[in-house]
Amino acid sequence: MSKTIELQIEKSRILIEGLNSNIAELRSKGINDESLTNMSNDLVTLKKINDECDALREKLSGKVKEMNEVLKRVKDAFADHKRIVKSNYPQERWINYGVQDKR
Repeated sequence: MSKTIELQIEKSRILIEGLNSNIAELRSKGINDESLTNMSNDLVTLKKINDECDALREKLSGKVKEMNEVLKRVKDAFADHKRIVKSNYPQERWINYGVQDKR
């Protein structure tokens, strides 16, 4: 769980507890049981969604690592093949082999 979400959930729970313990006094100020219940339900939803995001981040991290490994292989192969063409053929023929640079 991200620190921002964790802190917000903790602060909100403490606030809800404090408001609930003084609800009789706060009703005249516009705070009611329903708004506190809604806020509490939103905290549960926030935690659930954040947990889902954490799972997705973990899965994504693995995929990104896998992608970067394949990208490295592709780049290495590209450089190796291009080097072979550039070292064996004159510059004016490089384009025939798909080498686009001119230097």
